[in-house]
Amino acid sequence: MKTLSFKKLALNAPALLVLCCALTAAAQPAYALDMAGSPLQLNGAGVRHLAGSGLYTASLYLDRKLATPADILGNPGAKQLRVVMLRDASAAEMGDLLARSVVANASDDELSRLVPALFSMGEMFGDQKKLLAGDSFQIDWQPGKAMVISIYPGAPAGQGATRVQSFSQPELFGVMLRLWLGATPADPGLKNALLGQAT
Repeated sequence: MKTLSFKKLALNAPALLVLCCALTAAAQPAYALDMAGSPLQLNGAGVRHLAGSGLYTASLYLDRKLATPADILGNPGAKQLRVVMLRDASAAEMGDLLARSVVANASDDELSRLVPALFSMGEMFGDQKKLLAGDSFQIDWQPGKAMVISIYPGAPAGQGATRVQSFSQPELFGVMLRLWLGATPADPGLKNALLGQAT
């Protein structure tokens, strides 16, 4: 009897959809920053398009400019991804988009190991029935420490985060980043933009 892969099961799991609604909540405008003493610079920024209109902007900050997904994912330095919603979207819509991207860019082994963390992220955003234009969130990788997600409903980065949560699994940030930079990115044009390429 053929065994279903974790990916196929995950695509139909409502819990994974809730988790992924988490990850698209929103993020911030672009500027240079200093994270825990590590200066970061804008690597690239662009717009995620859906059904002919902009859904959100995403900006990637690194300790130095890098041009390929392999270089970015392999770089041990600090990283930050920011997302800002351009229009309102339901949690169900965002959850479906994110779940499909997670599943498309992570292995069965990664998904099975990260289920608790993914559910925890889902709980983080579970109270948000709708993601509003201007809502934002950022995902930070702090070398040797953790991945941190901060949510800023309607507020710019660093001002009035309503929730901040750390995740200790070292591979989680890479799985999240592959939503945008993986072999099957959410938006190929946005992938190129985050890599600093003209689109």
